[in-house]
Amino acid sequence: MSKRIVLADDHNVVRRGLAALLALEGGFEVVGEASNGEDLLQLVSEQAADVVILDLSMPRLNGLEALRRLKRAQENMRVLVLSMYDDEELIAQALSHGADGYILKDSMDDELFEALETVQKGERYLSGAIDKVVLNRAPSELSFELTAREHEVLQLIAAGHTAAEIADLMCISPHTANRHRANLMQKMGVRNQIELVRLAIQRGLVIIGKRPLAG
Repeated sequence: MSKRIVLADDHNVVRRGLAALLALEGGFEVVGEASNGEDLLQLVSEQAADVVILDLSMPRLNGLEALRRLKRAQENMRVLVLSMYDDEELIAQALSHGADGYILKDSMDDELFEALETVQKGERYLSGAIDKVVLNRAPSELSFELTAREHEVLQLIAAGHTAAEIADLMCISPHTANRHRANLMQKMGVRNQIELVRLAIQRGLVIIGKRPLAG
């Protein structure tokens, strides 16, 4: 079965080129196109798709905000950012907004297909150049804009506590604890608790063996 693709880019020539490339490769079906963020959100609300290929620089509603709203409405929708920008902060923002992958527009065709296959399976894909940019950043430089409460929850998750235990330690309901965990995963651009803890450790956001005071 062909993978259903939505193209979101304000340049018609880019969309035409991508559509032709995907048709030539086979296994992909472009089911819709949008030239701005507002049209994209309307399109995906009406048209089933597997992956959105998203440009970040679009009129009326920029790609980052469109990404944030799209993921809030359809968290299982896969989004591959295809951008000309390798700016570190922009990449970090895209990932924290829920992007499943980020590649540059000067990437080779094979990398585009590999990225689409990867994100469609629910895995993260960063092009080689982007991966180095993100991993080389100092922990303090990659801000996920976590609240103090979210930092506490993150520390307890890293310490191996369950949602029920976190709720008891922090005097909150298990539902609230689970909501904090879901918010953390969305902000940090990960799909499960293992990835959440791994990234938190890599970025120096938690200290293993330390538990914050509850209350």
